[in-house]
Amino acid sequence: MISASAPRRRGAFAWSSAGSLFVHLLLILLLSYLVRHLTITEAARESVSQTTLVRIENRPRPTPPPVRHRATLPHVRRVVRSEVLPAAAPRHELARDVVVPATPQPPQRPQQRHAPSVNLARDEAGFSREVARLNAANDAHAVPTIDPATRGSSMKSYSFSPASSQHGQDSGNGLIIPVRRWREGDNDCYYGRYEFTYPSGAEETGDIVWPFCFDAALDPFKQSPHLIPFPLPLPGYRLPPGTFLPPIEKSVYQQWAAQNGGAPR
Repeated sequence: MISASAPRRRGAFAWSSAGSLFVHLLLILLLSYLVRHLTITEAARESVSQTTLVRIENRPRPTPPPVRHRATLPHVRRVVRSEVLPAAAPRHELARDVVVPATPQPPQRPQQRHAPSVNLARDEAGFSREVARLNAANDAHAVPTIDPATRGSSMKSYSFSPASSQHGQDSGNGLIIPVRRWREGDNDCYYGRYEFTYPSGAEETGDIVWPFCFDAALDPFKQSPHLIPFPLPLPGYRLPPGTFLPPIEKSVYQQWAAQNGGAPR
């Protein structure tokens, strides 16, 4: 029989107890590891299942919508209407430049001088007789005339040297030339112009601004060239304001206006 001392027995018991505790602790740890591993594996193998439910029932068949048929329209002939647009209203002029024509003046005919003809001597003799008669009548405005009906294609010019008069030894030479003629009742009426040459050689020409008339039987322009007084205005004539008159024509008008109650200008 083997017996040991009490201290040795207590030491062996302590070591055996410690070894047993250590072994049990390892077993517990190993068991917990296994349990944990198995739990994770089962969780990893989890499967998902899907269930489809099918419901079978008798549903009524849908009725198709009724088909609408387009009504047949009657054939209508297309008529194209042509509209006539109203005429545009005329535009009224607000202003217009109006050119007032100047008072027509008788055309001036240049005096044409020709060589003396075979009748010059006869004309000079007639002029001399008329000059003598007018000087006796003391008429300072006597001038020779030209009959428009007897003039040829080229206008003739008549000149004369009157005898001494109250204006001096020479009073000059003058012509009256009709430029327009018309008939008014029993009278022959004219518009004319005159040409006058002074003794100094200066010349004066002008249009006779007033009409003058003669009895048709005594019309001097239908007779052979002779001397007549300067034509006077018709009764009641008034010279338009602002009318310019050459010296001889102005003198004749002033004398006539003074004798007939007109206003000399």
